[in-house]
Amino acid sequence: MRAQALAAGLAEVAPGAAADVIVVNTCTVTARADQEARQLIRRLVRTSPAARIVVTGCYAQRAPKEVRALPGVGAVLGVGQRDDGATLLGALVGSPDAGRTKALGRIRALRDFRTVAALHFGRTRALLKVQDGCDAFCAYCIVPYVRGRSRSIPLEEAVARARRLLAAGFHEIVLTGADLGSYGRDLGETNLLAKLIQALLRLGEAHRVRISSIEPNKIDPAVVAMVGVEPRLCRHLHLPLQSGSDRVLKAMRRGYTRARYGALLASVAARGPIGIGADVVVGFPGEGDAEFEETYRFLEEAPVTFLHVFRYSARPGTAAARLDAPPDAAARERSERLRLLAESKSAAFRRALVGTTLPVIVESRRVSGRPVATSDVFVPVDLLRAPPARGIVLARILGLEGERLLGEPASAPTEDREPSRVAGATG
Repeated sequence: MRAQALAAGLAEVAPGAAADVIVVNTCTVTARADQEARQLIRRLVRTSPAARIVVTGCYAQRAPKEVRALPGVGAVLGVGQRDDGATLLGALVGSPDAGRTKALGRIRALRDFRTVAALHFGRTRALLKVQDGCDAFCAYCIVPYVRGRSRSIPLEEAVARARRLLAAGFHEIVLTGADLGSYGRDLGETNLLAKLIQALLRLGEAHRVRISSIEPNKIDPAVVAMVGVEPRLCRHLHLPLQSGSDRVLKAMRRGYTRARYGALLASVAARGPIGIGADVVVGFPGEGDAEFEETYRFLEEAPVTFLHVFRYSARPGTAAARLDAPPDAAARERSERLRLLAESKSAAFRRALVGTTLPVIVESRRVSGRPVATSDVFVPVDLLRAPPARGIVLARILGLEGERLLGEPASAPTEDREPSRVAGATG
């Protein structure tokens, strides 16, 4: 959206400066996300009363009337319209025909989606969206209803977009999608993600590839086999768990068991250190103390290094919305226990990294005047001095300052050389 607005001749104002139009991109995965979007919109109306507020994203798609009724909202765009340049521009400039959200049926029927080449604003890590939508229909999840059916960019197009990002100066390509593990299935391919990773690694040697969140029952074994083995595929996986109770997993329609998830973790962690993240939902209907304790004990022993903990939030239109949830107080207490566990496991992982050498990429931001780098295991590192140039740098981890890793460059960044063959690559 930013790129399309700039391409159309609109100018971006500095943070805090007066704007003619403000775009709010929303989430609706939980009731809290809806609430935070409403609070943000109301705050923007108070602080920028002269600005036109354009609201888009999943909350706008799910509840357009509710969003449009908020004071100060000038236009509401669903997820199917925000990628359309003419429709987006019309909403930004105040066209009277802009802002009519497409019917859900049309959104779900979409077989294509567009992304524009990212603009280079001094950052070093780029998101490459190769898939959107989801066909899973987990009992609690609204995503298939607001993002449509699963659909993928052909491999050749994805590689072409990655090549443009690398030419613009990025050194990390993060593969993203609403259901990344389904990438290529609508194209008749079952292992296209592994082929894509191999193709991206062959584009040069001064960049690396990271996989964003991917469902544990959909990750290609060929991809799993590369994690911790291929040096420029980041040693990092985010594998949503949601529950450690088989009974709750079945009620959620997750499509895997605790044992299957645990076996996947064990196979990856054996090549450590590996950064392994997980999402967990507490308070799902039918989750009692016994089921929660199963989840807690499983995570306590599992080699996960960070957790995202969510309290269950009923989404209208989903199967779970018709069920009774446990008292909110129980869910709040359970989520707090898991957050404390998450802090403990994350701290233990950071301590284990002290004394090691990690590949990092320096970001544009600083903390306490120090350059911040992102390691391949997805832990930030504060560098005591800046490396001589951009790119992948080896950093020696010297210690901890509070919760933050401290390191120093151990080598110069990699330089572009002739692409090397990737183990197992084809074509």
